[in-house]
Amino acid sequence: MKLLGNSTRGINLIQKRQLYRCCTLPIALYRFPLWLYNKSLTYYHFNILRKMQRRATLWITGAFQTAPSLGVEAITDLVPIHLYIKKLYGRFLLCQSSLPSNHIIHSILSSDGLHEHSSHNASIDYLIAKQRSRLKSSLINVHDKRNEFFPSFSFFNHEFKSGNHIIDIFPDCLSFHSCTLNAKKNICNLEEIIIKVSIDPFTTIVISDASIKNQVATSVSHIHSYDKPVVKTLHSIVNITTAKAELFAMRYGINQAVTNHNIKHIVIISDSLHVARKIFNSSTHPYQIHSATVSLKLREFFSKDFQNYIKFWDCPSKLQWALHHVVNQDTKFMTSVPSFPYKSLWDFCKKSECDSITSLWRMTFQASDSKGRNFLGLLNDDLHPIEPSCTKGGLWLLHFSYSNLLYTRASRAITNHAPIGEYRLRFFPKESFTCPCGIYSIETRQHILHECHRFNNY
Repeated sequence: MKLLGNSTRGINLIQKRQLYRCCTLPIALYRFPLWLYNKSLTYYHFNILRKMQRRATLWITGAFQTAPSLGVEAITDLVPIHLYIKKLYGRFLLCQSSLPSNHIIHSILSSDGLHEHSSHNASIDYLIAKQRSRLKSSLINVHDKRNEFFPSFSFFNHEFKSGNHIIDIFPDCLSFHSCTLNAKKNICNLEEIIIKVSIDPFTTIVISDASIKNQVATSVSHIHSYDKPVVKTLHSIVNITTAKAELFAMRYGINQAVTNHNIKHIVIISDSLHVARKIFNSSTHPYQIHSATVSLKLREFFSKDFQNYIKFWDCPSKLQWALHHVVNQDTKFMTSVPSFPYKSLWDFCKKSECDSITSLWRMTFQASDSKGRNFLGLLNDDLHPIEPSCTKGGLWLLHFSYSNLLYTRASRAITNHAPIGEYRLRFFPKESFTCPCGIYSIETRQHILHECHRFNNY
């Protein structure tokens, strides 16, 4: 990797980080569940992986060998390896728990009545509590994880069979209309739809939205029909993502619309057009249960009359179109107190585990001295302290990534492991550590940034 670049030349910093994440990490962590499982000894493996990541971070940043590991990992926005493996292991357990109901691994796990396999002779069902406690296998973790969330997949549903997709049978009965850059044109199109409903008794409009507040998702739908009052629906649930709450709001609105036998045209207006596309996506995704239900209703609706259709219109919240804005405000100000406890949904488990890993990383970074006692805290554009984040490469990489040399110097300055007098006094006390300006006896980072007249022009 050193042949590809260093602190002054070669590939840029973003490419270095992507090379490590996309090539080195997958090879190093290939089949890691074979050695990471219930009650396994992992110190040796983690020690090797920590050394590997440290060498990679020093290569990316160009920092000195004495630089603190947690500090350079934060600057390069690489999650500490033990937290990264914990995140991957959580994904592994989720993937095992989302296998089809007829998968053979379900015969080894304890039966729950939801799967087709009969128990295997080596099933967990036949183990006593003492044997389970001594069992060293990832199956115990998979079994425990499976009981934490509701099933979200429907692999063998008739709606997803090849040749039976609703989008292939009725391709002309549905359409998607994305929002354009012209805000006035978008509002005009939406106003025309409302005018059409006011004069067309065969058309209904469903305006839906959802939001999450204090882990409670609120889905709201307003159904507009000819010569009828607006029907408002409200549903609240915990441990769910916004995308699934949006899909549920659309599902309920469509169910209400198709029950009216006079309706031939349905218009869905939402700010999550990408979620609406999931309804007609036949691939495996955690929204399959909702997709299958909506697809079945629409199949019956289209089969009645081939002139029937459904249209999906995109209306971003920032557009603040009057009718959608009312729905959006309802989702934010409606208060509901759901009963506890609740199981989580599959995609919410995935998101919450990722968020918990990031929160733990930030908390460790703030509280631990492993980042370096002289780590320089910087502020973002909103004057808030920059925190570690793996989103889009993080903020440190965002501000300095255009120059390898600048990024290297910035990394050394932030960690306070730079070729200045303060560093030489600590690691090479026999060398000179005074500042060339002659004002201060020790050339410190504080002195260089705020006092030294040699850098007044910067």
